[in-house]
Amino acid sequence: MRIDLSGRTALVTGSTEGIGLACIRAYLGANAAVVVNGRAPDRVASVVDQLRNDFPGAQISGVAADLGTAGGCRALTEAVPRCDILVNNVGVIARDDALEASDELYLKLFELNFMSSLRMSRAYLPGMIERGWGRVLFSGAQRPLMAYKGGTAYSASKFAQLNLARSLAELTRGTAVTVNTVLIGITHSASLDDVLADLAAAEGCSAAEYEKEFIAMVSPGSLIDRLAFPEEIASFLLYLSSPFASATNGAVLSAEGGTRPSVA
Repeated sequence: MRIDLSGRTALVTGSTEGIGLACIRAYLGANAAVVVNGRAPDRVASVVDQLRNDFPGAQISGVAADLGTAGGCRALTEAVPRCDILVNNVGVIARDDALEASDELYLKLFELNFMSSLRMSRAYLPGMIERGWGRVLFSGAQRPLMAYKGGTAYSASKFAQLNLARSLAELTRGTAVTVNTVLIGITHSASLDDVLADLAAAEGCSAAEYEKEFIAMVSPGSLIDRLAFPEEIASFLLYLSSPFASATNGAVLSAEGGTRPSVA
């Protein structure tokens, strides 16, 4: 299966590292034009420069904007008037439980995790429908669908995002535009890998050796019994962005390693 997205533009929010950056690289590998987004101008510029070096001749642009604010979302959508593929990837995690989390924390997580997705989709989905083709993808999480003591504000914001994605999919009925959510489990990232290295050092072993113990502690239901790699998530999102996934719409799909003990 060869995915070719020539002539398409993919915008990935929160794409200067981790899953977002892996998605950008996957889209470039499929010949799409891409837009990199992050909060820090220097970081965005650095990533764009590296990508232009790795993918000579590709159409690569970057916009620094804090999507945790309405102004930041507006700055991004004004700089990028249209896209064919939108990946609502940006987000932040908080582990406070329901009673510990402050009003400010709930509002912060809803602004970034939920409102940014709404604002981005509101800006780009109508144009996709008008042009007759498009993809909107949400980086979801399995946590909102499971019972946890902590992370209540995070779970609430991501659960609201699930409802938003399905509601948006209803607007695409009878078109070649799709809206889907991918549930993502524990995945390698710079920050998590640093935590693993510190914990492993305290145990007197390597991060690779400590990984199974870490998974048993934080995600005991995992069927893959390891952390996922950003590229594994990106390849799934790339497929959902392609013409091969044209019959998949309004779906909640899993790339969380079997962590959620459910048959549906």
